[in-house]
Formats: sequence, C-alpha cells, structure tokens
Amino acid sequence: MANQHTYKEYDSNEINKIINLYESGISLSKVSELLNRKKNNIKKILIDNNVWVEGSDNLKKKLNEELIIDLYNNGLSLQKIADKLNVSKTPVRRVIKNAGIMRDNNGDGKKIELSLKDKDTIKRLYLEEFKNSCQISEELNLSKSFVDKYLHNSGYRRSRSKSISLSKTGVKASENAKHNMKIAQRKLAKSGNRKQTGGVCKTYIIGDIRCQGTYEKWYIEKLIKENKKIPSNTKSVNTPYGTYYPDFELDGEFIEIKSKYTYKILVGDVVNRWTNEINLTQNNKIKWVNENITKVNVLVIDKRNNEVIKKDIKWV
Repeated sequence: MANQHTYKEYDSNEINKIINLYESGISLSKVSELLNRKKNNIKKILIDNNVWVEGSDNLKKKLNEELIIDLYNNGLSLQKIADKLNVSKTPVRRVIKNAGIMRDNNGDGKKIELSLKDKDTIKRLYLEEFKNSCQISEELNLSKSFVDKYLHNSGYRRSRSKSISLSKTGVKASENAKHNMKIAQRKLAKSGNRKQTGGVCKTYIIGDIRCQGTYEKWYIEKLIKENKKIPSNTKSVNTPYGTYYPDFELDGEFIEIKSKYTYKILVGDVVNRWTNEINLTQNNKIKWVNENITKVNVLVIDKRNNEVIKKDIKWV
C-alpha cells in the first residue's frame, strides 16, 4: 500500500525531476525544500529507483578535491567554491586545510596584517566610493567579517540610518571616483565584456542552472516547486548597442528577469542609483534582440505576492 500511495502522489515527471535534482548534487533536504515534499517520500522514490546514496545528505559524497584546490588557487573564497559545487563550506574548508594552502584571511587562526596601502584602499572604497563591506571584501580578497571588524575598530562604520539611506537612494560619487568608473567602463565596453551598471550580484547554482542574483534564483526555485519546465542558461548576443546577456532561454526564447525597481530603470522611469542617470542601453538591446533574433520575455518578480508578471516587449 505504501508504494501505491507514493506513486499515486508523484507522477513520472515529478519522479524524474527528483532524480535529476538529486543526481546533480542537491541534497535530500534541499530537494525536499524546493519541491515542498516530505523527505521520507523523496528518499523512498530515490531508493526505489536505485539512485539513493547512503550518507550523501550528510555531505559524505565524494568531492572533486583537485577542482576545489584549483578554484581556491585562482582566488575564489571558500563560500564561493561551496556555492559553485552546491555543498556546504565545511568540506571545502577541510580539503583546503588538508592541502596546506589555507590563506590567512580564511579563519585559520593566523593574524592578518594589512599594509598601509590596503588600509588606505579600504578607507577610500568605504568613505569615498561608498562601497559596502561585502564589495570591499571581494575586491581585496578578504573575509567580510574581517572588513566589518576593521571598519568598526577604525571608527569608519556608517550609522544604520545612513546605510539604509545609501541602500535605497545611492550617493553621488566623488568626481575622481566617477572619472575612474568611466575609464573602467570604456575599457570593458571595448573588450566586449559586460559593462557593470549595478551592484555586485551573487551567483547561485540551482541544479545545473546558474542564477545571477536572488530574483533569478527565486524564479527558478518557483518553477521547480510548481513542477514547471525549467529554462537553461544561454550565450550572449552582440547587438548594435553592445552585448546583451539574457538571464535564461526556454523553447528558443530569451527570458529577462527584473525586480520592480530594476524594471523601472529598464524603461527609464527612474535613474540608476549607481550611475545617477537614466540609461536606456539595455532597453535598446532587448528591443533589437526581440526584433532581429528571438522573442525576449521580460518577467517582473513580485516576491511579496509570490507573482511573476510578464511585461509585453512593446512596453519596454
């Protein structure tokens, strides 16, 4: 009777989705969370289909230690490696420590000594360019907790109200900072790489899908929970206005994910808080791709109401 109940509740499509997610490296707990299903039922399906690995949910699965060491030597942090491999930071830290290559700023009990240049750089980034501790830690390859502590001990830390104000409205950068930003952006544009017009986006890996930001991650997880078809990552497209980077592709059509705020930036209703300007470059890229390459579906995410709002391209 138990088997009948299990397979009556889960159709073949959902069973295949469970198996694919598990075999891609996602833990039993995470699969249960994504699909909003009981762990015991999912485990039984995995056992019945001969894909369950005993102890895998306790992070005992075999890790690619060579890849971890290579990523670490190329400058990735423990957390970024863990995110990339869809595991916790603990086994990654163990591999790095056993290899004897742990950097001083990864909490190995060694004191970090900042040079005068590093101290001046932190001060400039925080007080003149208004970057937060997360952005500074990535730029200088330090841990966020170390940067937070240094800012506090140095008396640089902004008040809570000031930080909230900056996060909502942005701050006009110094003339020197704006000049340096323009030079860097011109170089990026000429190189064909993406022009940075916003804050730092964290990358998430859901199964084998790369999500550049929390809204993209929310969208993919919503599709998984609702047992809907999952899009894939896709290549960039060169346009007369620069390179366009679609978020996803599904059935030959591109998907562009926006929050309510970034959609307003896209259509020119508000200025970009990072550049303090209205910039319709991405708007023009999307229009051109939609008219000359393939349809672009602009989706606005409303997390509060758990909604995905489709915007017609002619509105963009």
